[in-house]
Amino acid sequence: MATTPSPTRVRLLDSALQRFANDGPLATTLDDVRGDAGTSVGAVYHHFPDKEALYDAVRERALADFQEAFAAELEAHADAESGVRAIVVFQVRWCADNPAAAKLLLSGRPSRAELMNREFFARIRGWWRLHAHYGAVRNLDLLVLYALWLGPSMELTRHWLTDDAPAPRPSQINTLADAAWAALKEPE
Repeated sequence: MATTPSPTRVRLLDSALQRFANDGPLATTLDDVRGDAGTSVGAVYHHFPDKEALYDAVRERALADFQEAFAAELEAHADAESGVRAIVVFQVRWCADNPAAAKLLLSGRPSRAELMNREFFARIRGWWRLHAHYGAVRNLDLLVLYALWLGPSMELTRHWLTDDAPAPRPSQINTLADAAWAALKEPE
């Protein structure tokens, strides 16, 4: 059973997320985060032994939030086409709604990512295999599946978040959703 994090820990994680995303992990200090969170020095060290542990905890929380929302969105779609299309839209929307978290996830993985990914991808593969079994989508290995499904939308989002490119327009997102479905559906 997961425990609810203390309000102080949540404030520290929220403050650190903004600082790390805006200033970068090298320029951010624990004192910056402490000041933004309105906590004592002792509170920082009670929850995190050092800046690296704080940075890892922020990325872990961002990854967990993304993965849970992604899987829930996918599992809300009973048919393959609507699920494939919805996830392309979801990915761009989640990054737009959570730009600081998205930037940190683009910069690297938390130390527990392998374990988190194992559980996450098991959920995704379960949904995918069901639809592949019934001939709606191609039975692809995970790396090719990811590249075809989310590679283009991730690249569009990466440019937008890191290169000051304009936010993707709905027509661009719909074009990527169309392309993903065309690439992943089982040929007739």
